[in-house]
Amino acid sequence: MTAVSLAEAKAHLRISFNADDDYVTGLLEAAEGYVSSIGVAIVTPVPAPIRHAILLLVSHWYANRDAAGEKPSHAVEFGVDALLAPYREVHF
Repeated sequence: MTAVSLAEAKAHLRISFNADDDYVTGLLEAAEGYVSSIGVAIVTPVPAPIRHAILLLVSHWYANRDAAGEKPSHAVEFGVDALLAPYREVHF
């Protein structure tokens, strides 16, 4: 199960061609992997904030294919963190 479909990601990215489908699919997998790795469970139905955080990551990575620094822009980082914070599982 994927949290965001390829069609949804392409609509978000405003692309209508198929040449980048494999690339966008890889970005979706990376974004969902990141979300899972920081302690956010992707459950069905996927809450809208989690879906949007994944789309933010995909669109940022799609637009910035070359690493320009060690961290993503602060706006993207803040937005993703703010959207995912309520869903993170904290273990002590």
